[in-house]
Amino acid sequence: MLPKELLAEVRKIEIKTRHLVDSVYAGGYRSVFKGRGIEFAGIREYYRGDEFRSIDWKVTARTGDLHVREHIEERELQVVVALDLSASMAFGSGSREKRETAVEFGAAMTLAAARNNDRVGICLFTDQVEKYIPPAKGPTHNLRLIRELLYFLPGRKQSDVRPALAFLNRSLGRRSVVFLVTDAVDLPPMERELRLSAARHDLILVTVRDRREEEIPDVGLLEIEDPETGEEFLWDTADPAVRERFQTTEREARARLTTLCRRLGIDVIPLVAGASVIDPICRLFAARERRQAGSAGALAAAPGGRDSP
Repeated sequence: MLPKELLAEVRKIEIKTRHLVDSVYAGGYRSVFKGRGIEFAGIREYYRGDEFRSIDWKVTARTGDLHVREHIEERELQVVVALDLSASMAFGSGSREKRETAVEFGAAMTLAAARNNDRVGICLFTDQVEKYIPPAKGPTHNLRLIRELLYFLPGRKQSDVRPALAFLNRSLGRRSVVFLVTDAVDLPPMERELRLSAARHDLILVTVRDRREEEIPDVGLLEIEDPETGEEFLWDTADPAVRERFQTTEREARARLTTLCRRLGIDVIPLVAGASVIDPICRLFAARERRQAGSAGALAAAPGGRDSP
């Protein structure tokens, strides 16, 4: 049984994120995360609005007309929030730490999945998996997930997404929606794991940054400690070259991340500590809906499509 004070905190974040959940749900949660089916039902001629991923190209080539493979639709999705709890997530230059913003996102997606009667689980990690609760559903289960997001204390400080992704690839027996929430920006060394996960699941990268990690103000000599390694640095922020070098490094890392995710077909939700988590989610929904509409329109106009002349 949960202590009263913990239960009160869990209820507080549940109430706080409920309006976010309503926005997420209204924004097209089901339409952009819908499953692709689990059982083959047959092949039929293409109709306008069918997903391009369902096209059977062998039958299409043989007949000269577009055909799609039909599946029995999945009645429920499986959602996993994989959240980075390394020491750097405790940083926050404003009123809230990165972890707090990440937890709010995780709680909102947990409740959105619950409202849609989907199975949801969490994977909390540092440079190893620290806590895993398999996808399930029910009020008690959802309450437990939010409690762990709020209060779990990791045993390690450093961050590495590779063990978490490899663990989920082994543990999840069916295609799932996986939200990878981390403050890591330079992810190319993890390209292999990202590619494997994106092929098996609907992988969405959720980056969490603090504004001061992107721009350092002129405050003179600044002593900085790496929270994951304990290494200390002394920066002269009054030197414009120092600030420019830092900002250039950040921009290049973000550009590499954008290029990598675009190449692997991974969507990115950028979160800023202390800012709204719902606006970036809704922007992702809108972008996915536009892509789906564009794919359907292109196929409808293709030779052999049901609505083609």
